[in-house]
Amino acid sequence: MQEKRLVCMAWKYGLTWTLILGLLIMAGCGNSPAAPSQQVSSGTDTTDLHDSNKTNKHFLTFEDNSGRSVTLENKPERIVILNNEITELFYQLGGEAVGIATSPGIDIPENAENVQQVGAINSVNMEQIMKLKPDLVIGQPLFHQNLIDTFTDAGIPFAILTIKSIADIRENAQLWGKILDKEQDANLAVDNMDAQLQSLTQSLPSDEPKYAIITLMANNISLQRQSSIALDIAGLLKMKNVAESLPSGKMPSSVPFSMEKLAELDPDYLFIVVHGSNEDGQRMIQQQLESNPAWSSLKAVKSGDLHILPPSMFVTSPGIQIADSLKYMKKLVYPKVEAGN
Repeated sequence: MQEKRLVCMAWKYGLTWTLILGLLIMAGCGNSPAAPSQQVSSGTDTTDLHDSNKTNKHFLTFEDNSGRSVTLENKPERIVILNNEITELFYQLGGEAVGIATSPGIDIPENAENVQQVGAINSVNMEQIMKLKPDLVIGQPLFHQNLIDTFTDAGIPFAILTIKSIADIRENAQLWGKILDKEQDANLAVDNMDAQLQSLTQSLPSDEPKYAIITLMANNISLQRQSSIALDIAGLLKMKNVAESLPSGKMPSSVPFSMEKLAELDPDYLFIVVHGSNEDGQRMIQQQLESNPAWSSLKAVKSGDLHILPPSMFVTSPGIQIADSLKYMKKLVYPKVEAGN
C-alpha cells in the first residue's frame, strides 16, 4: 500500500515538472527576436537629412529641370557650375565653386574671378572638369543634356537647372539653401527679394504700355513670347507684350522675327537683349534691323524708347538682386514715377 502511494506521488510530481518545463520553453519562444523586416529606406525624407543618428539616409535627393532624380550622398564640397544662369545666385547664397563655364558678354561674379574656368557654356572642357574631381555638376538644358550619361557613368551627381522666371529664382534659391546647408539664409533672402519687388511695383500707372523684346543670338533674331526674366519684370510693371498672342516658332518661348509684323503691332517700347558679345549685338542691329527702312518708322524708335538691356540683368539671372533689374526697367518706362521714389 505504501509502495503504491509512492508511485502515485512520483507520477503526479513528474507530470507537474513536465508541464512547467513545457511552459518555460513556450515562453522562451514567444520572446525570441522577430525576423528582419524587408523595408528599404529610400533616403529621400528631407526632414531627416541632417540627423546623424539615422542610418541609410542620403544628404539630399531632389528633382532637376529635366525630371531626373538627383541624389547627393553627402553635402557637396566641389561644385562645378556649367550654367551661368545659376552662377550669380549660387554665389549670392554663399556658394563657392571649383569650376565655372563662361559666356561672351556675361560678367563673372566678383567672388568667382579666380575660379577655374572650364570653357564656354556651349563647349565645356570635360577633361578639365574631371580633373577638378567634382561631387556635383550643374548643367544647362540646351547645351548639356548630352553629358548626363558621361557624368552618370563617372559616378558624379549631375543636375540640369535653369532660371527663366522670377518663380525659378525662388525655387532655385530654396534648393541651393538645402544643398549649401543654408536654408534659413536662403529663405530670408527670398523674402527680402519679394518685399523689394512688391515695394517697387506699388502705385504704377494703369495705362499698360505695349512693348516687345527682341532677342539677338547667334545671327538669329526673335521676339520673346514667354518664359524669360525680362518678360516677368515687364509683367510686374503692368506692361503688355505684343508678341504674347503671336504663334511661336520651333521654341514655344519665342516668335520668329518679322519687321512687317513688328511695324503692324508698333509697340510703345522696344527692348533688345543680346546673347553674345556687345560687338556681335551691334553688328546684328546695324545689319538686320537698322538697314530695314521700316525700322526707323517704328514708334519706339522715333520716340527714343528703344533700349538695349544689360545682359547681366536681363539675359542671365540676376538672382536675388532682381529688384535692381526691375528698377532699371521701371526707370525707362515710368521715369516720373521712379523719380518720385
